[in-house]
Amino acid sequence: MAIDEWLPQYQVSASYSIIVDASVEKTFAALAQASFSDLAIVRGLMRLRGYRLGGGKNPETAPQQGVRGSFLELAALPPRELVLGIAGRFWRPDGGIVRGLTPAEFADFHREGYAKAVWNFSLTPVDGGTHLKTETRIQTFGRSATLKFRAYWLLVGSFSGLIRLAMLREVKRIAEQPAA
Repeated sequence: MAIDEWLPQYQVSASYSIIVDASVEKTFAALAQASFSDLAIVRGLMRLRGYRLGGGKNPETAPQQGVRGSFLELAALPPRELVLGIAGRFWRPDGGIVRGLTPAEFADFHREGYAKAVWNFSLTPVDGGTHLKTETRIQTFGRSATLKFRAYWLLVGSFSGLIRLAMLREVKRIAEQPAA
């Protein structure tokens, strides 16, 4: 998995999954098409955190362009995996997002007092469909960042889970639509 290459060591992780009644190819296409920022829960919670979401339907912010809002595309391996990354001080009211990183700069990012997160969607064929999974991994840099992030995660971890579940359901909804 590409997520293992981007963040093999981390302090916190969370994963969620869903079964989609569509092929991995159709499900990956639905992932690329999904505009997560159109989902009320995603839009509301992400705005509250100061993150920008770009997405699927706008060709200028589609995954193949390298950035989805505040999130940097690290790897796209159709139809098996999409990996996104973000760095910052997530516990701050503005999220402390480090903007403008290239994938190489993200890989080398180890700034004291900060954290970086890698988030993926992985797709695996199952009987007649796709097992769609998302995993988020967070690595913190320094004792202070670790303590602040853990306190922050106690408050927002369940909301992050709600966002991930809403995203999975949206991809499922799109992928399972009958062909036009």
